[in-house]
Amino acid sequence: MVELKNITKVFNRNRPDEFTALEDVSLLVEERKVTVFKGPSGSGKTTLLSIVGAMAKPTSGRVLVGAREITSLPERFLTEVRRRTFGFIFQQFHLIRGISALENVMLPAYTTGEKHAALRERALRLLELFGLSAKARARVEWLSGGEAQRVTIARALVNDPKVIIADEPTAHLDTKLSKDFLGIMERLNAEAKTILIASHDPLVYESTMVDHIIEMRDGRIRGSGPAE
Repeated sequence: MVELKNITKVFNRNRPDEFTALEDVSLLVEERKVTVFKGPSGSGKTTLLSIVGAMAKPTSGRVLVGAREITSLPERFLTEVRRRTFGFIFQQFHLIRGISALENVMLPAYTTGEKHAALRERALRLLELFGLSAKARARVEWLSGGEAQRVTIARALVNDPKVIIADEPTAHLDTKLSKDFLGIMERLNAEAKTILIASHDPLVYESTMVDHIIEMRDGRIRGSGPAE
């Protein structure tokens, strides 16, 4: 579904603080599998996921989504690729304070032109799926950490993406909430979603739901194989 060919990403190119975050990385994402990118902070995991998800462009190399090469597409076309293909879960949640949980879930779909009533109904169903019907109209700053994360997951699913990308999703969660998150990911994978997770949390990469582990260090893939 997603393939990276010889990807290099350089930040601050031709400046004294130039930094190579990824160097000559090639990768084929396995469809309908759970893949974990494992490695220390600064290993390139987040940069790699941002390029896989069409949120950033590589300095060199090619990205293919399906059979379509997207590396040189203008931003307006990349936006559509992101909307159709990917749902994003960030460690900091990035919910919009001052508006309700329901409105936060609806946000990624506002630009699709879908009728508001239909979008609202779908967002409500997602909140119900995660046990948050009673919190739909609550402002997100009033939610607990676990509730806020479930709102984030519902938001990632509102456009029915094929691929869920999660960047260090358990970094600020206790053990119970981390296990709850993994249970939700396992359920989504059973529903044919492809799951990509960047994490250095043993709870994540030692989980029985993981199909494939890719080890990263210094911007390169240092190891790749099936989870044990």
